[in-house]
Amino acid sequence: MSAKLTGVKWAGAKLAVAVAVVLVSIPCLAQVQPAGTAGKAFPLKLSAGGGMNYWSGDWGTAHINRWGPSAWATATIGHCLGINAEGHSMILGGNDAASRYKLFVGEGGLICTSGYWGRLQPIYKGEVGFASLTQPGNGTGHLHSTYGTWAVGVGLEYHTRGHWWTRVDYTYEAIPNFHSSITNQNHTLNPRGITFGETYRFGASGTRF
Repeated sequence: MSAKLTGVKWAGAKLAVAVAVVLVSIPCLAQVQPAGTAGKAFPLKLSAGGGMNYWSGDWGTAHINRWGPSAWATATIGHCLGINAEGHSMILGGNDAASRYKLFVGEGGLICTSGYWGRLQPIYKGEVGFASLTQPGNGTGHLHSTYGTWAVGVGLEYHTRGHWWTRVDYTYEAIPNFHSSITNQNHTLNPRGITFGETYRFGASGTRF
């Protein structure tokens, strides 16, 4: 049991470090300007945020639903297209079966922050990454494994005030090659859920990407 808990803590620590590196490195990237653009505004627009998520674990009939912290950082070029990196988890709450289900995910990919309606801006994203999953027995004898992932999502950011925007998004995730104890075959596990929190946009107050 202690070895399993140590593995979960270690996986969580790795995810936290990865997110921290992203949050620190992206702002540093914006400070570097090519020689040909000296004296001109660099087109990279940065934002970072954090909050909570509530997700379904897609696990049998146990209806595993858990809370967890989330963090994200985005570098947007031009009006829409940008690069997004984020981390989220399922580690809090839920029923008795959920206490043995712990998910940590780190992903990155493309994001589009599209045209705005008043104070609202829709967002669309597609990402790939990795997951660290501890779960009830699934017929393999392993209670913890890591997987490659892909995800798609949609959401909205609402301009709260100044540099702050409130984000709500829905993400549908895929964990391929997960072994099912029900079918005794590998299939794709599909955790999904809602994330909400606050985004800070660097630059002019109220910047719309």
